[in-house]
Amino acid sequence: MGGSPQDDFVQAVRDAIDVARVISEHVNLKRSGRKLKGLCPFHSEKTPSFVVDPDKQLFYCFGCQTGGDAFKFVMLTERLEFPDALRHLASRFGVPVPRHSRRDRGEGARLLDMHGEAAALYRRALASPAGAKARAYLESRGLGRETVERLGLGYAPAGWDNLRNHLRGRGYKDEEIIRSGLAVARRQGSGCYDRFRDRLVFPIERLGGGIIGFGGRCLGDDEPKYLNSSDSPIFNKGRHLYGLAASREAIREQDEALIVEGYMDFASLWQAGVRNVVAILGTGLTPEHTRLLGRFTRRAVLNFDPDRAGRQAAERAIPVLLASDYEVRVLDLPEGMDPDDVVRREGADAFRARVAASRSFIDFLIDRATASVDLSRPEAKARAVAGVLPRIADLENRVLQAGALARVAERFGLPEDVVHTEFRRTMPGARRDASPAGSPENAAVRAGTPAERRLLHLLLYEPELRGRLLAEAVEEDFSGLATERILSALLGLHRGGHDVSVEALQGLLPGRDQTLLMQIAMEEFPGLDAGEGDACWKALRRERLERESRRLQRQLQQDVESPVDGARTDELLRRKLALRRMIDALS
Repeated sequence: MGGSPQDDFVQAVRDAIDVARVISEHVNLKRSGRKLKGLCPFHSEKTPSFVVDPDKQLFYCFGCQTGGDAFKFVMLTERLEFPDALRHLASRFGVPVPRHSRRDRGEGARLLDMHGEAAALYRRALASPAGAKARAYLESRGLGRETVERLGLGYAPAGWDNLRNHLRGRGYKDEEIIRSGLAVARRQGSGCYDRFRDRLVFPIERLGGGIIGFGGRCLGDDEPKYLNSSDSPIFNKGRHLYGLAASREAIREQDEALIVEGYMDFASLWQAGVRNVVAILGTGLTPEHTRLLGRFTRRAVLNFDPDRAGRQAAERAIPVLLASDYEVRVLDLPEGMDPDDVVRREGADAFRARVAASRSFIDFLIDRATASVDLSRPEAKARAVAGVLPRIADLENRVLQAGALARVAERFGLPEDVVHTEFRRTMPGARRDASPAGSPENAAVRAGTPAERRLLHLLLYEPELRGRLLAEAVEEDFSGLATERILSALLGLHRGGHDVSVEALQGLLPGRDQTLLMQIAMEEFPGLDAGEGDACWKALRRERLERESRRLQRQLQQDVESPVDGARTDELLRRKLALRRMIDALS
């Protein structure tokens, strides 16, 4: 199957680059057998745990579990998004960048240019007589000139077509202006009108440079109070964080990100010198947000508004962050106060002290469950505990799960074994139990069986075998495996005709599975060849069918001991016999 021109360009760069050359410009690498080792550039260490495999064109740190290909390394070290890392590596290894012949690539460049034109117009308008009201508002919120200029704040003038006419004068067509999200198509007739009118505007900058959208705050009684750019080919609010381009270095230096809800919260904290902050863009926190922020830290403090909506948003954000292996705390401010109020009334040092004293995520969830609850009543305490347990069942990390259950026991004054028993009783469908993470049994589950590790390795690096085996695969074949999500994502990429690579899979997986993927991708399997693929595949399918057979046997045993429905028993028996024939065929 032929790829698109963009896919061909990516592959040409991938074929040209040498991951060892790229990394050696940042890390002192020394030969260790077929691989290279050095001190990890992403965390402090004295003994090298950072490994580069020139044959597989991959790197992986066994200390901090960061890994990927040359694109990923450049994205992390140069703080670039993929398109910019692609162009950087193309230039570095002499791969010609194709002309913008494709409409969408040319459109993307034009959309960025249009947003740059809009930002310049808004900045000029803020400094003009028409911007007096916006300047007065900024002054009333305590934002000084330096902050306004660094964040590029501006003013969208009143009137229906100021920006539209400006962009038309620069050669852009109405259709492009509408598609950019800067204007709205008229319901009647042709043409469009400005999306932002008589609003203070906050430019949204991408990490690789360039403005991709705006947030606008009304200066009167208009609704909504805050208005975001609509989705466009270069902008989606679920994939970008406001202020990250400005705050990323502070976040990395402090190894912690404060996540707030609004533009003004960000601006006020920035003004006060609290720089390790980002804001979400009027939507819930998404896995894309955590992957973006994860380039700089895995520690997050949620600081949403202390009202019902804000606390619910924090509850929803916690499992998203935990699924990507973040350390999560929650800063709950006094009722009726947002970060802007607190930092202006109490000062930056007092605010930082509040951040340092913020609660763990489990204490926040327990406090939410016990609000207005009389814990002296056993039935009320039981309901409160039952409200917390489902959140613990969703935790990916078993250490966190065990620690959270211990904290529940402590906070509710219950024996730990009682909490564990109730957890197992009320959460029978939980994907994990709360057994100690260090036990050999759990370590084996996380590592995966030898057959599944070897099979995944072959599927990554043997395209012919991959095409043959996955042609008959179903997602149920992977059920219950440690590599279940990795194999399902790989199957999805293959069926969609997409590139199957470690980098492509990393973008689809939470942090825990990314770590397992990199471990298997970097693992050495002496003597492993494509011929073993069929044996591994049969072994995994046989294991799944055996598990299903044992489950049916337990149901049959229950029916024998407590007869209820003869027809049901006959059906279970037929299914078990059919499974046995399938198992025998794989022998």
